[in-house]
Amino acid sequence: MSPAEDERDNISNVTPHAEFVGSAIYEFLPQLSHGKAAPSPAPRLELTTVDVGPSAARAFEAALRAEQPKLHDETLWYRMVAGGVQSRYVRLRPRPTLSAILDERGVQELPDKAAALVARVTVELLNLRPTMSYSFVPVG
Repeated sequence: MSPAEDERDNISNVTPHAEFVGSAIYEFLPQLSHGKAAPSPAPRLELTTVDVGPSAARAFEAALRAEQPKLHDETLWYRMVAGGVQSRYVRLRPRPTLSAILDERGVQELPDKAAALVARVTVELLNLRPTMSYSFVPVG
């Protein structure tokens, strides 16, 4: 299939069923996280998108910072710095299996003080498919 045919197929068969949230730039927040800026490769990844009101961003981060010492498994927080009109955060949690994600349902919840500031939360589970991934060598 040519690139033009692939694009037409995508517009016909994918676009009507997709929600495009746009392009954005996110900053890693080590003071809220447990782990390094890039998630560890894992068969599953829990991707949580959290929208808070613009005036609630500081309080939201303070609530997460207070809970950070309790994190034991890799949990990475990022703040959107460009590409949107509201305060948006993304949390990544790599996990080896679906059952590991399900077993941690209570851990997945946001702390009460942070949850009270949230306008919208979306949780997605991503599956690693090595044959569909680019291989890369980190620079630096």
